Amino acid sequence: MTIIDQESTDLTTPTGTMRTYLFRPVAGERYPGLVLYSEIFQVTGPIRRMAAMLASHGFVVAVPEIFHEMEPAGTVLAYDEAGAARGNRHKITKTLLSYDSDARAALNYLASSPHCTGKLGVVGICIGGHLAFRAAMQPDVLAAACFYATDIHKRSLGRAFPVA
Repeated sequence: MTIIDQESTDLTTPTGTMRTYLFRPVAGERYPGLVLYSEIFQVTGPIRRMAAMLASHGFVVAVPEIFHEMEPAGTVLAYDEAGAARGNRHKITKTLLSYDSDARAALNYLASSPHCTGKLGVVGICIGGHLAFRAAMQPDVLAAACFYATDIHKRSLGRAFPVA
């Protein structure tokens, strides 16, 4: 199936603008929607390839930048020690409330897309697996796949409250 993989939109969230990439079949039909959450490096080549593969199987896939409050739009952290350290700092600095409001923004975007049937699911890898697990608690999420869901057992994802 031929896909479109060069679309993006900037979604409004309570903590700022969140760049979100859209991957979808070219055919003018409507498809179920998936939010794909990346690992701490954000929207890397492997994440883009996974989104394209999911779209090629008949999904509209939204891939949000998970650290939009801390990095300029379009930032991809390097697959090295410094990039991992930076991503790990971000994941514990960001609040749980902001992760959850980001999920709601991405799900609302997909649900309102003319390309989406309104049936929604979530997928994630590493920290993204944890974010998919959290997003799966939303009442309109019908399916979830959480791969290597980092830190669920430690409850170490993000701060509970914003710093005053």
